[in-house]
Amino acid sequence: MLEQTAAPSDSERDYLLDFPGFTAAFGLPLVIPRPGDDAWRAPDEPVAGDSKERGTRLAARAVVQAIDELRGANRVNVTLIITPRRWANWRSFETEAERFDLHDFVKAYCARRGIATQFIDEETLTDPQTCRIRWWLSLALYAKSFRTPFVLQAAARDTAYVGFGTSIDRHGPDGRKVVLGCSHIFNEQGQGLQYRLSKIENPIFDSRRRNAFLSRDDARRVGESIRQLFFEARSALPRRVVIHKRTEFRRDEREGLLEGLAGVDEVDMIEIQVDDAFRYVNSKLVDGQVQVDKFPVARGTVIPMSDNEALLWVHGSAAAIRNNWRYYQGKRRIPAPLLIRRHAGKTDLQTLATEVLGLSKMNWNSFDLYTQVPATIETSGQIARIGRLMEGYGEASYDYRLLM
Repeated sequence: MLEQTAAPSDSERDYLLDFPGFTAAFGLPLVIPRPGDDAWRAPDEPVAGDSKERGTRLAARAVVQAIDELRGANRVNVTLIITPRRWANWRSFETEAERFDLHDFVKAYCARRGIATQFIDEETLTDPQTCRIRWWLSLALYAKSFRTPFVLQAAARDTAYVGFGTSIDRHGPDGRKVVLGCSHIFNEQGQGLQYRLSKIENPIFDSRRRNAFLSRDDARRVGESIRQLFFEARSALPRRVVIHKRTEFRRDEREGLLEGLAGVDEVDMIEIQVDDAFRYVNSKLVDGQVQVDKFPVARGTVIPMSDNEALLWVHGSAAAIRNNWRYYQGKRRIPAPLLIRRHAGKTDLQTLATEVLGLSKMNWNSFDLYTQVPATIETSGQIARIGRLMEGYGEASYDYRLLM
């Protein structure tokens, strides 16, 4: 499949190049086993009459058992896990006491053992968008074999980008809900370094208990872990740290983070939210007259709202690979901008917006032109969700590619 060429459909020619085959695209040989090969396993399956809960647990155990067998007998870079259509009822379940997801369980199990995995639904193999699927899967396999497909052009050599995410166990008894903090750190080129999973000892909830905030002590510990991770990777402290999260930075969080990041010259704390209240259309000049454009506001447009706030269109029209064409991802609906709010720091809004825009292209598990939020907060939320299953293993650092 991945050594076969493919051309994009007419609707995607403004964005996708022809797929030349994995080896031609990435310059590496690719070996994918076939049924009966030593590196192929067909795990035991749940019985058709099994309940959703029993079937999901059996399927998860069967998958990790097959992975352990492969790991012991073969040298592989990435383990592919194909979930058949007949497993549709056994991919997750939720009760009053528990939520269990096969994908997250397997990812957490493998991350602890340093095993890179790629899930593929059977439906994906028959998707008519063959060019997009082959580019996406090839990129994912290349990145998960611990190679770097592309990096950002960045002026700052000593800047670290951090994303915060939390996972709240809503099934726990009131007052004992487990909250995990997760920092996802990138270097100045947008490459993921490591992330650290840590339990928040004294979470502070908002009035609706939907969002958790850090106490001053928890924030200080998170700041210290950021310094440690960067120092371990570079043998030096970053000159500047940029922290992204989806909610406000409360006073205790700001003060604790600054204490934990002592020795770092510049710290920017940036709240990033999708502002659904704003739906602008683009305009253009035709014969000296202002007219409504057929395309949305251009990607990268920034409108300052105050000294500390700006609207940024990450999702918007962009240049296509065809000359004089424009590309709009999804090709429908009027896009909403991101509201960028600076809670600490002195970096100008234009620089902050440029960094967010660049980081929206750094999800190596997608072949979209961009994601609608920067990879820092998109990936940190995913990591925190899977990391909730790993809390019993204490604080540890993992490469993001083990969990994406």
